[in-house]
Amino acid sequence: MRTAYKNQLPTSLQLQRRRTKSGKQKKETYNSISVVVATRSCVGLLPYLVFHQGKIFGLERSRWLYEVVTGGKNKPFVSSEGDVTVAYLFEHGITLVAWDIEASSVDSSVPFTKLPRSITRNYRPETDIPFSNYIPPEDRSDTEDNRWWSAQIRSGNAVRFFYEWALASENRRHAYLMDSCGVHPVNFPNPFLCRCPIVGWHPPTGGRWDVSFFLEPEKQNTSPFPHIAVGASQPVDATDNSILYGELAVIITVMNSRAKQPQAQSEEEMESLFDMVEEEVEKTFQKSPAFANEQTFPVLLFSFVGPQHARILCASMNQRQLIVRMSRLYSFERKEEAPLDLFTSWLFSRPVVET
Repeated sequence: MRTAYKNQLPTSLQLQRRRTKSGKQKKETYNSISVVVATRSCVGLLPYLVFHQGKIFGLERSRWLYEVVTGGKNKPFVSSEGDVTVAYLFEHGITLVAWDIEASSVDSSVPFTKLPRSITRNYRPETDIPFSNYIPPEDRSDTEDNRWWSAQIRSGNAVRFFYEWALASENRRHAYLMDSCGVHPVNFPNPFLCRCPIVGWHPPTGGRWDVSFFLEPEKQNTSPFPHIAVGASQPVDATDNSILYGELAVIITVMNSRAKQPQAQSEEEMESLFDMVEEEVEKTFQKSPAFANEQTFPVLLFSFVGPQHARILCASMNQRQLIVRMSRLYSFERKEEAPLDLFTSWLFSRPVVET
């Protein structure tokens, strides 16, 4: 049985930043996404996998994916547009699934349950939050600084606007929306942050992916949920049915950091983790992991890309597979067309767990 949970939460806003070779190919279709996959099996995979009663530990699998995807500077599996090749995804057990985030029916396989959009409409902020519309190249003046219109800057501005809009606490028609949704921002000294990079290089452009916020559910009966939402910007444009390297890197970085999160109860214990060297943090984790029995490590990624678009990706481990559900791209080029209610309904979604 899968159950969605809610609870009460504090109201903090600021995130404090601290510290292949492919064989012959064939065409396959998976949940309406037409892809080309390599038929060669992944050589050298088994030594990295840990088996237990026929299942692969999500923790070990997520750590392995983190090492092979983010390790090193040579990324031949990334296209000139910044997408990860389908052959590489297939060989590493990463499956993309088309995802309709507007569907009214509940998909029991998705580890998050969104709020009804009628609720988010009632909680719109009444004050105007500054928003910069995107102007296409042909409509810009000759004096415009093109750097201002780069995907890196536009996506970063858009994700920060969305987060501020969703968490705006003043001058709403009703009470602070987040107060009733059972989620809170992940801020220092949350133990998750001591092992999670928030910026990374994005090949082949030389730009960077950049995390702007994390949200997590409130504890249920003193037990934390592994579910986590993250907002990140990308320095390139995206296309439907393909995943950017930066999107995959954010997902597995967050998943790996969640899997390696040490347990800490008091604020003093939490703060002490940030004064430790990596070896000491690892020993603390080995002695007392925060999610000792977790195998899926669900991540909800709000990915903002160029020129000024966004989509939502939901990732979780399923034995030896990393399943990534991916919505279509939505325009944030103009405030009036941005799907703010829809995205907010997922931002404040409830965790779904097996009971």
